[in-house]
Amino acid sequence: MSSINMIRQWTYRNKRPGAALLFALAASFFLVSHLLALQSGKQNGQGQTAFTDSVAAGLLNQIAYGFESRNQEKVLRAFDLGNMPQGRLFKQQIVSFFTHTESIRIHINLVQTSVEDGKGTAEADVEMEAAPRGSDAPPVHKQDRLRFTAENTPAGWRFTDVRPPAFFSLQP
Repeated sequence: MSSINMIRQWTYRNKRPGAALLFALAASFFLVSHLLALQSGKQNGQGQTAFTDSVAAGLLNQIAYGFESRNQEKVLRAFDLGNMPQGRLFKQQIVSFFTHTESIRIHINLVQTSVEDGKGTAEADVEMEAAPRGSDAPPVHKQDRLRFTAENTPAGWRFTDVRPPAFFSLQP
C-alpha cells in the first residue's frame, strides 16, 4: 500500500484532514532522517565506517578544543582508553598535565591519514605551549609530529594510541 493511500485511509477513518497532514509530515521526517543516517555511514550502532581526513580532523579538533578550554573529559573522549596500551597511565598523565598547567595553547595540523587492517592512522604536526601553574618558570614550548592510531568503536572512531605519548606533559 502506498503512503498516499495510507494517508487517505487514515484520514477517512479519523475524519481529520489536518491530522493526516501531520502524520504525513512525521512519516516523511522519519524517512528522511533514516536515509541521512544511512548515507552518513551510520549502521548497526557503529560509528562512521571509513576513517577519513574529516573523521581524523574532527578527533584532533576535539583534542585541541579540550586542551584550550581546559576540559580534560573532552580530550579523553577522543581516546578509547580501554583498548589503548597503558590507557590508564595515559589518562593519569592527561589529568596530571591539566592539574599542573595554568594555561595551554595548542595548534594541530593534520598531515595525512591512512587505513591498514581496519585501523586508521593520522599523522599531525602539533605545537603546544603550556604555562606551569603557580610557578615563575617560563612556559614549556613543544613541537613534534605525532602519530595517532584509531579504531572504529561502537561510539565511533576513537584513538587507541598516540606516539610519543609523553608529548602531553610538562617535560621538555
